[in-house]
Amino acid sequence: MNVPPPNLPSDDEPLGDEQLMVAIAQGDAAALEALYDRYSGTLYPICLRILKNASDAQGILLDVFWEIWQRGERFDPNRGTPRSYLVMLVRSRAIDLLRKEKRRAEHEQLTAIHGRAGLADGQAASQPAQQAIHTEDGELLHQALDSLSPPQRETLHLAYFDGLTHQQIAEKTKLPLGTVKSHIRLGLNKLRGILRRDPAGGPKQ
Repeated sequence: MNVPPPNLPSDDEPLGDEQLMVAIAQGDAAALEALYDRYSGTLYPICLRILKNASDAQGILLDVFWEIWQRGERFDPNRGTPRSYLVMLVRSRAIDLLRKEKRRAEHEQLTAIHGRAGLADGQAASQPAQQAIHTEDGELLHQALDSLSPPQRETLHLAYFDGLTHQQIAEKTKLPLGTVKSHIRLGLNKLRGILRRDPAGGPKQ
């Protein structure tokens, strides 16, 4: 009976992580399945913690392993372990998706503002929203809204996010109708001025 020498792996011993990555790069589907079985239980909670959505987390997990299958040669063992590489990928993809969803939500809100602004203060009043819709920097919109006075921000929110009329806003806030219209007009004018500038505060060229 032949006994393997001590400290040498037998033929049935599982491949190490780096060996699996090499095999995947060579087109070994069984190696990909083994890597998934080994690390999906570790990676899925990371995705879920970031995204707070089970379906999105599962989608990111599958996307990452598909990327490993398609581009396994990108893994460089000199820059880290397969585990750290996988963790980096899922975190990066999950954060990218989170940012994309945030931009999508902001775009939908701005579209609502754009759709209602003409009713509230004429066509010119919709220009800040139009500019914000086309900007790539959602943070600029955040800064612009945060810069408004509380009454301006509240009346704009009620008008364009909640869809209330000026009269309904006046009744809800206990403010005179003229004051409500003034807050909305001044708020939109301020947004227009801020959104004409870049995030660093300089005027757009």
